[in-house]
Amino acid sequence: MSVATFKFKSELRGLLTLGLPIILTQIIQVSNTTVAILMMGRVGSVELAAVGLGGAFMIFVFLACLGVMMSLSPTIAQHFGAGRNDSIRHAFQQGLWLAVGTGAAAFFLLRQMGRLMHWMAVDPEVIPLAQAYLDIAAWSMPSVCIYMAFRFLCEATGHSRPMLMVNIATLPVVIGGNWALIFGHWGLPALGVEGAAFNLILVMMLNALGLALFVFVSERYRVRRLFSLFQLPSRECLNLLKLGLPIAGTLVLDSGFFSAIALLMGKMGYVWLAAHQVAINYATVAFMIPVSLSSATMARVGQAVGQGDSVLARARGFLGISSSLLLVLPSIMLVLAVPQWIAHLYTGDGAVIEAAVPLLMVAAVLHIFDATYITAQGALRGLKDVNGPMLISLSFWLCGLPAAWFFGIVNDWGAVGLWWGMIVGVALTAVLLLWRFHWRSRSMILAQTG
Repeated sequence: MSVATFKFKSELRGLLTLGLPIILTQIIQVSNTTVAILMMGRVGSVELAAVGLGGAFMIFVFLACLGVMMSLSPTIAQHFGAGRNDSIRHAFQQGLWLAVGTGAAAFFLLRQMGRLMHWMAVDPEVIPLAQAYLDIAAWSMPSVCIYMAFRFLCEATGHSRPMLMVNIATLPVVIGGNWALIFGHWGLPALGVEGAAFNLILVMMLNALGLALFVFVSERYRVRRLFSLFQLPSRECLNLLKLGLPIAGTLVLDSGFFSAIALLMGKMGYVWLAAHQVAINYATVAFMIPVSLSSATMARVGQAVGQGDSVLARARGFLGISSSLLLVLPSIMLVLAVPQWIAHLYTGDGAVIEAAVPLLMVAAVLHIFDATYITAQGALRGLKDVNGPMLISLSFWLCGLPAAWFFGIVNDWGAVGLWWGMIVGVALTAVLLLWRFHWRSRSMILAQTG
């Protein structure tokens, strides 16, 4: 294949066909957490704080599990591109074993978080409720990991609509279940914090069962006999873990950096902290677009590698990155046009709105580099390049955090300075990842043609 023969329209259609359902799925999943938090705010401030704190710990553990399980996507995608059905079956079966082990580890880890809360000197009134939430919510992690195994099987083979359909089907359970279990309706007891945790278990189990059922009955997967000759854990399981751990490390490093910025923001006072939450929440929602395209790009690059077409893999990677940038443009234009209106959606406090406006304007710049770095990560993962991106993510901590401290604290730019420091870290990471994908994909082409 050459650049001249690259069918832009069909490739873009393939990317969006895979990526758009993932975008909608991600938005639904974000709303799942939001529903519980909004309802908990009506129970009490302590309960709201407990679910918020418990949710923060859940996110870190979830990201670690996501990274480990993400190893399935490029592995299966490459087998799929090469037409190796037996290898797809073997990798998927080992992925299920990996899901069981990862889910069990996450379960035990979450049930020990109370000790960390005491060490962090969290409000003693909040700790018992937060730990009660985590003790129950931990039971959801095995289902979460099994869901991920089926999810990445589907994505790697170019089929993302099933995840969307399953999440749409369980959305009424998210809303109705939280309402019934938190407040006590339909003859159920009012369980508050514990009710939100029980509903999380229910939703995650239904998501896992729904996606598993689809794979069981779908002809496109039955012909691959995914569940025949089921094998015990083998070396392939360790290979998946070896590939997944650097991805998990990258995700935790990335998330930890933004948490560190939030801690620094606490020095600016509650108004600026509230304004930061407004801006970061808006940025997070917009971030779902490039995150989703990153997953789609990872799968499609992996398929091209499996086909032995390095030129196509490179073209698909850069198409994913450029498409991600184009799709976040509406969000950038919106925040530049009506920042006050956006801030007003989150709060009626005039002081917070005034403080949020400059942060939202800076967030518009952040969108550009966010979209670049996360999609470039996906393209590199499609090449099974995971160690390099993990090391590059240290740029957040080695450059971004010092820059935030210098601009925000030392130079006295305040909260806006912290955000510009954040941009420094994200921009440097984006440039390095973009360069690495260019270098790795070019090297593959030269090796293939030489």
